[in-house]
Amino acid sequence: MPSIPRLSATLALGLVALSGCHANSSINSSPPAVAAKSVDSAPKATVGGPAFDGDHAFSLLKKQCDFGPRVPNTKGHDQCLSFIETELSPYVDKVERQHFTFSDTSRHKRLDLTNVIGVINPNASRKIMLLTHWDTRPTADQEIDAADKAKPILGADDGASGTAALLELARNLHAKKPEIGVVLLFVDGEDWGPGDDKMYLGARYFAAHPGANRPDYAILLDMIGDDKLDVYREKSSEELHPDINDKVWNAAAALGYSEQFPNQVKYQISDDHDSLNAAGIPTVDLIDFDYAYWHTLGDSPDKCRPESLKVIGDVMMKVIYDEK
Repeated sequence: MPSIPRLSATLALGLVALSGCHANSSINSSPPAVAAKSVDSAPKATVGGPAFDGDHAFSLLKKQCDFGPRVPNTKGHDQCLSFIETELSPYVDKVERQHFTFSDTSRHKRLDLTNVIGVINPNASRKIMLLTHWDTRPTADQEIDAADKAKPILGADDGASGTAALLELARNLHAKKPEIGVVLLFVDGEDWGPGDDKMYLGARYFAAHPGANRPDYAILLDMIGDDKLDVYREKSSEELHPDINDKVWNAAAALGYSEQFPNQVKYQISDDHDSLNAAGIPTVDLIDFDYAYWHTLGDSPDKCRPESLKVIGDVMMKVIYDEK
């Protein structure tokens, strides 16, 4: 990544582009509201299954951070891989590894990378997939000091939050199996960089090799644990798959979480969902990009909250259990 955000013109939309982990993300200073016709504002429906435990999910977030940065080819990365498999295995019908490599010729590095896939009801005729990345960025490129830029980030929100949410969802879905198949995908190599050609590596690999785990649609969770959760509709997700977004925002409104899920489009994000959409797997991105510690050394557990994880978990459970 360059040391400062790279600007590009998108004059027709009045948007400013940022470069980074989610390169070419766009900010609309006056986000357009989405027509409310599809959103039920009646509060306090039930998720349809066990209550999502935000405190337990937060403990899983902290355990990942205890390994330090989870940068590929490091001890922390290896420890976190074992942790994910250990936590996931008791609660799903099967766990699969997708091992692959990536050669970064500019750094003379060969990365050993692993996607982890947990599957519930693998023989179901319909499947949905939830995915997140579990690796962390090797450089804190949004820091100001040059020495700090070269350091890896801890990735409490950017990496650990989505992973924690999926692991806790596995535990809940085991307690009450849904009617449909659920694929929980933990992708590696999302945040290597710099540049899009060296990012989203695990999502690209899965998109090319989904096998029997190809879902009917997918929902990406990224940076969903910060202390003030604001998940807006992501622009490309809304343009491509408003019906999937409606499932999420309907569920959030029904549960009384409209404050955390503003019914507006705000950002356009380059992220793992792009690779899946390009491969014909309909995917939307749930991301809270209003996070001051993105790609900095300050992305630590004290900037995250159990309550945010619970909101995300409750909404995802309602989406899953509402599927027939």
